[in-house]
Amino acid sequence: MKKIILVIGVLALAGFTAWWLQDAPLDDAARQWLDTTPSDDNPAYAYLLGFGAPADQSPARQGQALAQRQKNHPDLPLPNSYRDLNASPLLCRNMDASCLLQQQEKRVEAEALVNRYQFLIDRYQTFLDFAYFSDNTPPRLDATFPEYSLLITASRLQSLAWALSDAPEKNIDREIQQLRHWLAQDHSLISKMIANAMLAEKLQLTALLVQQGKMPTLRLAPLTTAEKSFQAPLQKEFAMMAHFFIDEQYRDGNEAASWIEEIQFRAGLKKHISVNRMLPLYQHYAQLAEQPVDAIEADQFHPDPASMSEAIRNPIGNVLLETASPDFKQYLLRLVHLDARMALLKQLEKTEPDNPVNNPWTPGKEDTLTRRDKQLCFRHAPDHDRYNSCLPLL
Repeated sequence: MKKIILVIGVLALAGFTAWWLQDAPLDDAARQWLDTTPSDDNPAYAYLLGFGAPADQSPARQGQALAQRQKNHPDLPLPNSYRDLNASPLLCRNMDASCLLQQQEKRVEAEALVNRYQFLIDRYQTFLDFAYFSDNTPPRLDATFPEYSLLITASRLQSLAWALSDAPEKNIDREIQQLRHWLAQDHSLISKMIANAMLAEKLQLTALLVQQGKMPTLRLAPLTTAEKSFQAPLQKEFAMMAHFFIDEQYRDGNEAASWIEEIQFRAGLKKHISVNRMLPLYQHYAQLAEQPVDAIEADQFHPDPASMSEAIRNPIGNVLLETASPDFKQYLLRLVHLDARMALLKQLEKTEPDNPVNNPWTPGKEDTLTRRDKQLCFRHAPDHDRYNSCLPLL
């Protein structure tokens, strides 16, 4: 009898150990979300990889070569000899009245800067002319993203040129429409926020030039569903984090793990369980982005806690998920701030602060305007120092 009990105990322990060490299959939905591999090379993305090429070289040709190399070397360095340019005081990080007036007062210096880097403005305009963009950055945490900071620099150089122009209306209107077209493309999360930030700066510039009488008020339509969509950004973000587990990137730099560490990885981290648990977070915010703003503001999403099986089999993975789950809601709200700024443009010519206006933050309810700290704002909006729904006043 003791031998039978011993055999049963050994078999039970072996069965438990096998169950404990076994990973779960990857959910079908997770497989679909992981399918972010581009069907073909994207010329706009390649052009952006080569954007920082020397002035006498072709960014398109260099970008194509970099795009091919990046497939095997995702962390490859990208050309950029202009990193210090964005520190120029003539390129406004915060487009307010004081910076615009400084640009116009220092006209000779400003024109010299524009002329010197006209090739970057030309590249920027060429990039905006592409019909389709997809951020094809490989889904790895160590992958090199395009030099988006240089794209912002080129955009600010273009804004400087508009600030010096006597008739910038048609040019700025066209640029805003091109940026909105880009905003609706297949972005990563970082490129979506870059597009949002660049558009916000153009709206600030437009507001100031309207007040100077250099152009009439632009009548911009609200953001479309495609412009507000976070499906592509969150799918690409999910793929990047999922490959962290699937490709065992957590082992990078620790290939010579001790046998104890190897047992910890095998016993305490299940790749597929981790990825399956991640997916609902990304799905939720992709769907939430399509909801009205009051639903986004009220959202209090919390992922389901790990089941007992997941808690036993995947303790390390669960800890990583709990400590590395970002707050995607803040990114969705930045698009509402952008939408509100576009709505504010229509109100620049109204001088009565108590006139009822439509505010994207209060759908279905009229709001009023307030003028504070040299800014025009909606009375009811979650404004703070870094992100707000205001436009600068002269």
